[in-house]
Amino acid sequence: MFKSYLKTAWRSLMRHKSASLVKLSGLAIGMACCMLILIYINDELSYNTFCPHYSDIYRVNFVKHGDGETRVMAGSANSVGPAIAKDVSQVAAVGRLYNRSGILEVKEGGEVKRFQEPRVYFADEGVFNVFSIQGGDLKAPNSIVLTKELARKYFGRQDVIGRSMTYENGTLLRVTGVVDALPANSDIHFDALISFETLYTVEPKGIADFLRSNWLYNPCETYVLLKPSASLAAAEATVEQLTQRYGDERLKKSYFFSLQPLAAMHLHASGVEGNPSTNSITYIYIFSAIAFLILLMANINFINLSNAQSLTRIAEIGVRKVSGADSRQLLLQFLGEGLLLSGIAFVVALLLTLPGLSLLNTVTGKSLQPDVLLRVSVLLVFAGLLLGSGLLAGIYPAVFITRMRLTALLKGQPGDNRISGNRIRQSLIVTQFVIAIALVTGAIVIQRQLSYLRNKPLGFDKEQLVVLPLFGKNPSLINSGVDGPLRARMKAFENDLRANTAIRAVTLSSVLPGDFFVSGLVIPEGHTEKDNIFIPWASVDYDFIPTLGAPLVAGRDFSKATGTDHLQAFVINESAVRTFGWKSAGDAIGKTMIRGSMEDGKKGHVIGVIKDFNFGRLDRPQQPLILDVNVPRFTTFAVRVRPDHLPETIGEIHRLWDRYFPERMFEYSFLDENINALYNVQENLSRLVRYFALIAIFISCTGLFALAAFMATQRTREIGIRKVLGASVASVVVLLFSDFLRLAVLALLISIPFAWWTMNRWLHDFAYRITLSWWFFAAAGLLAVGIAFLTVGMQGLRAARVSPVRSLRNE
Repeated sequence: MFKSYLKTAWRSLMRHKSASLVKLSGLAIGMACCMLILIYINDELSYNTFCPHYSDIYRVNFVKHGDGETRVMAGSANSVGPAIAKDVSQVAAVGRLYNRSGILEVKEGGEVKRFQEPRVYFADEGVFNVFSIQGGDLKAPNSIVLTKELARKYFGRQDVIGRSMTYENGTLLRVTGVVDALPANSDIHFDALISFETLYTVEPKGIADFLRSNWLYNPCETYVLLKPSASLAAAEATVEQLTQRYGDERLKKSYFFSLQPLAAMHLHASGVEGNPSTNSITYIYIFSAIAFLILLMANINFINLSNAQSLTRIAEIGVRKVSGADSRQLLLQFLGEGLLLSGIAFVVALLLTLPGLSLLNTVTGKSLQPDVLLRVSVLLVFAGLLLGSGLLAGIYPAVFITRMRLTALLKGQPGDNRISGNRIRQSLIVTQFVIAIALVTGAIVIQRQLSYLRNKPLGFDKEQLVVLPLFGKNPSLINSGVDGPLRARMKAFENDLRANTAIRAVTLSSVLPGDFFVSGLVIPEGHTEKDNIFIPWASVDYDFIPTLGAPLVAGRDFSKATGTDHLQAFVINESAVRTFGWKSAGDAIGKTMIRGSMEDGKKGHVIGVIKDFNFGRLDRPQQPLILDVNVPRFTTFAVRVRPDHLPETIGEIHRLWDRYFPERMFEYSFLDENINALYNVQENLSRLVRYFALIAIFISCTGLFALAAFMATQRTREIGIRKVLGASVASVVVLLFSDFLRLAVLALLISIPFAWWTMNRWLHDFAYRITLSWWFFAAAGLLAVGIAFLTVGMQGLRAARVSPVRSLRNE
């Protein structure tokens, strides 16, 4: 019997080739889009689950609370790891990772290989236990573990244990292990691990002692592996109390530690400062909704066309009933047709998914391979997609036909069922329009918001500013190692750059906008050390402010002429003035301030106030900022160049770099590109929503086109009579289009509040955001109406041009 159903279903599909092709293409495209989104979501949800015991791994976060705000930071002090290993009995292993980029060098057989490596970490032996990494050994001082890729890069092979390397032009290391790199679906990536104790030999003794004992400076990532039977609540309670046990009064008053699951780092920690991922679970909800809505639109097309097409099969169903077929058999027949077409569409969708995967990688920056389709979780979802689409696509036409009375079927008159079918078709068309309008509105709003972020005046000139990191992209944040001889070379490099007419300005700083700003303790006039005021801080050269183009609103800039600005002068921004509770920018001039503790901090006074400029992400509020001149912390050159002959200018900068800093690697980037990169996640969201909105429109077009063709065929006699009575072609087109226009307007009215609420919620994640304008919704509505007019109008025009003689000759 099942075989008979399949044969009947196949014959029905072949008998109505055009309608079947439209249904098949729409359903296949909808399924392919849904598959791609589900693959993306599956990959996002799989992040940081690469360890068999990932659910027992936690990162130690550093939390500051007070003054009405709570800051959560991904880093912790170096001293936290050993304290946890000693005091928290629920912990099986502790691993620390301290990122400090550097130059690695290998000399073998007269050949020198030397590269700046940004993903070099100082690490504990416990890291291998926490993350189940095989082949690592960091027990001995000055040992280094390489990934297989890095071993091949430097040595051309993987069997390199016992070989020697040099770190940062001076520290000799011995390779003690070669390991696999962590997978792509990990937020933790390293190329080389150096034994943690080696860090204290790389840094000067004073800095090393500070890093060993300080509990407030938090450059280190600390991970813990709980014992299988351990109580998480007990472990969290003990970790939280570490500041009370080891901290000073400042630490005890405002800070504590917390544990965050490793698996939550990717999608549930975008608000954590220093977190490697800025992705949010909100985007997973958005993409899940898009996948469902696109698939729903494809199924709406199928249902509408099947419902309309079923009216041509009334007599056939009547004969089947007279021949003894019951409702169950007819139901199975139509479900079989739905499942058959769904199965064919599913196969086509799989074929479309393979090239679509390449496009998805391009849009999102991922590197998903076709074998992702073979994951068990993906296959289970696909099986549910196939079954669900088949049932959803076939069940309504089956119920609609089988509920008709036998007398009506034999007469070929659907009666009340036709009215009911029209209402359902109209409801489904409205639903389709609502989805399309909402997606188009979302694409418009997201694009406008990102354009606003990219083009919003930041308070300084970010264009044509070349960034040259002297010590790589992740240097020491507290000591750059700039001594007298190096400083002399830096000055000579600056002078030669300024002599080039293609270069407008040169300056130095410890950090630039778009980078991570370290927050330091500040004691402004009118406050005490116990107030625990921590402010982002940057050390800059004398010409930093004019090079950046940030205007002063009060006081003066740093000046070499005074001879003391590097010892006792500070420039702050307007937000810092408000944070300190001072009356105005003018009132701030001359106020005393200490950066650091009362005992050994830098004491000075405020000489200038600059206008607020955004040095961080625009989804976060403007922060206060302190600038001082502190040469040992200089790490980065900023060179403002003229826009013409840029390649030649970069080449000249490179030539001078090699002359003055032969021991350092030349790397450069543009400040505007670095700042725009802060919004990569949102850019990916914008592109994906835009593409899927276009696909939704295409699915809408195909469905409306086929449905309009069917309706025009059903009204052939009416159109012929109207033309005989003198109706024009335009009036016939308007007649057919008017029904769809009413549905489009109704859909617009329904979609506006839904789209407004959704986009308003999304925009609230940004401290700086656009205002939702009426024209966003109007543009989406006009686009929907325009699409309906084009698709329906084309069919109306074709029907209106048919000669009345042909329309009425069989009447």
